[in-house]
Amino acid sequence: MEHGSVKLQLLLVAALCVSPWQVAATTVSGTVGAGRGRPRVPAVLVFGDSIVDTGNNNAVLTLTKSNFRPYGKDLDGGVPTGRFSNGRIPPDFLASRLGLKDLVPAYLGTDLTDDDLLTGVSFASAGTGYDPLTSTLVAVLPMQEELNMFVEYKERLAGITGDAARIVSESLFLVCAGTDDIANNYYLAPVRSLQFDVAAYVDFLNQLASDFIKQLHREGARRIAVLGMPPIGCVPSQRGIAGGGACDAARNRAARLFNARLEQEIVSLQRTLQCRSIGYVDIYGVLEDMITDPGKYGFDVSARGCCGAGDLVVALPCTELTATTCADDRKYVFWDSYHPTERAYGMMVDYLYPRYVEKLISY
Repeated sequence: MEHGSVKLQLLLVAALCVSPWQVAATTVSGTVGAGRGRPRVPAVLVFGDSIVDTGNNNAVLTLTKSNFRPYGKDLDGGVPTGRFSNGRIPPDFLASRLGLKDLVPAYLGTDLTDDDLLTGVSFASAGTGYDPLTSTLVAVLPMQEELNMFVEYKERLAGITGDAARIVSESLFLVCAGTDDIANNYYLAPVRSLQFDVAAYVDFLNQLASDFIKQLHREGARRIAVLGMPPIGCVPSQRGIAGGGACDAARNRAARLFNARLEQEIVSLQRTLQCRSIGYVDIYGVLEDMITDPGKYGFDVSARGCCGAGDLVVALPCTELTATTCADDRKYVFWDSYHPTERAYGMMVDYLYPRYVEKLISY
């Protein structure tokens, strides 16, 4: 009996040492982080464009959607979820690495459980950008509306737990935008290119990105990972638009310039906000290496997408009615004319996580 009493006391002490968000996260699934042990952060909260949109555009009146086959063919029995790939995308891989869950649900159009809200959601909208004109051109959610949804999310979170402020402050925020500003706005729409040269437009975008980060910080965010742009000119659709099939040097220069200035701006924000856990994440280098040397990563094809494959892939959208799909998507860096495959995304997160995320969540 004495041994049992000591054991009971130890169990009670252990229970009291568990934080409220850990207790709440076990109420629905019965485990924390789907059996991965203690999560590294309470939640992951995601903002941005199609690289991180897990299905919000399903609930938006826009043509910028992917809730149809063959999108999602390798995810949950092949049911399309609105993710722009054949399977999981970066927020999903990140949440899994953090010990939270395997899939990050979209905030809109989803029957969210308390557990979903406690462990994180995506507010991202495919086709959006830091520039409000970018989202207007394709009728998707502007970044400001994503922020508005986050404010609403905090109210819902407070209704679940009395520790909402701490959950927000300890969570990891992921921000990924800018690619559509350059690719679909500046180089395609005849507005911004008449108002700005490339360098001035990059400065304009960086100011908007800085303002967005500051707003997140005012709303309680403290751990913020901000992704730079990928090598836009090497995306299959941009190769097709530029002509010739090679990477477009102008678009890549714009991306590198944006990234360099964004990294500088984040260093400045770390000082002015007195917050060291705001960090820049360089996705340009690892994706460029996959594209230029695909064999090193076990890929065969990097100049065109698996779905809608061809030289002028921009004219052949990825749908079951209009396009064929390659025999083995694991051999392709890109799934469609714009977005990487699940395998490529997974490799990118595996590379970036220890180099950037680990540092942010250690503060």
